[in-house]
Amino acid sequence: MTVRSSSDHDVVRKPSQLAHTLTVPALGIAVALWFSPWVYSSAAPASAPRPVAAPSSLAASAPNSWSALLRTTEPGGTARVQILRNGRVIDDVPFVGGGDLSYVDNLLWPATSYRYEIRAADQGGKPVRDESFELTTPPQLGSFPLLYSANSFWNMPIADAATVDPNSTAIVSRSLAHYAASSSIATSDDWGRPIAYANALTTQYAVRCTRFDCDTAVTFRIPRYARPSNGSDHHLVVVDQSSNEELDMWLAAYNPKTDAWSSGGRFVTDATGWGANCGPSVHCHGAVAAGFAAFGGIARPEEIAQGHVDHALFLTDPYTRKGFTACPATHTDGISNDSAAIPEGARIQLDPAFNVNAQPWPRWEKIIAHALQTYGGYVGDTGGTLGVVAESSLDRGYDAWSLAGLPRLPSLANLPWAHFRVLNLQSC
Repeated sequence: MTVRSSSDHDVVRKPSQLAHTLTVPALGIAVALWFSPWVYSSAAPASAPRPVAAPSSLAASAPNSWSALLRTTEPGGTARVQILRNGRVIDDVPFVGGGDLSYVDNLLWPATSYRYEIRAADQGGKPVRDESFELTTPPQLGSFPLLYSANSFWNMPIADAATVDPNSTAIVSRSLAHYAASSSIATSDDWGRPIAYANALTTQYAVRCTRFDCDTAVTFRIPRYARPSNGSDHHLVVVDQSSNEELDMWLAAYNPKTDAWSSGGRFVTDATGWGANCGPSVHCHGAVAAGFAAFGGIARPEEIAQGHVDHALFLTDPYTRKGFTACPATHTDGISNDSAAIPEGARIQLDPAFNVNAQPWPRWEKIIAHALQTYGGYVGDTGGTLGVVAESSLDRGYDAWSLAGLPRLPSLANLPWAHFRVLNLQSC
């Protein structure tokens, strides 16, 4: 990995005021940066020796391919700091009095170059320091990390001895195969699910509630780059890396004039927990209808790029059963009394005997199919189409799905939906 850095002050840059370069092994992309200000003698005559920079304490570390760790020391007059990646504001935070600053930026792509800039300003908004650097992420090593615990229902493969529900054939015919032609994987900014990552430095917001479960006050760190999906659900998931908590929002909205967040429903859950907003057999709401943690089962671009998805997938279905919540769901918004309507919380599986590798499908679709054989999928919401919900690239600032090899409108009509089965249903 190559890091190029520079530091600009309230002086005119001279040709002698050169940036310095540090080359370190490509161990990962997290970069620890500790900046020392350049020292110039602006009063020196033209014939004087070239100004000497203060000794640099710049360092770099690289733990993985998806995040960058930024460290610097800001001047004492600092009141606010902006962090930018490729010219896009990642965060804008109070930092009164300056001092040591540490920040982790996520959602980076492997083997890709990024330019960071850290701007410090005083109480009046006057710049007091501006530092920039470039880095290139290494290739991904190992599997992309999962949310939730290893024994979460999302992360457990289907047991070989799993039993099929007695009503599976009818449910598959009416609720799955019937909608096969329009099935898809939702990667768009409208229906994909965006995720953002907060730091201990990130601003805390009291998130105002506008619809459901408003009796509980919610305060959470939300980075400046976070944006909800554009579709009618306006979902947003924020993971606070300093606490391992997850904020799930439905009908999320940010008001830039007042710098305030609101949400129709906002729920805080454990990003390392079991994957729903309350325990087994307990009923509670969530940002998604089934009461699941809102990023549970969401397919990610890195998972397609690495060639395997190591968790169950989140599914939407147009024909969900009313009044029946199947474990591990904690709630339902089902619409039909038909016993052939699929309950929210139901786990489906593509027949493991079906030969996925023999199909003339694109690579990404085979990866999804294999995941549906090994881990299956949970129905988590009523939707306009049958499909798998994936991460939206909205909060990344670049189109990660095109890098993973997916088309703009990825259809799942190739999947043999008639060859799925519904595993044994248990009412919760």
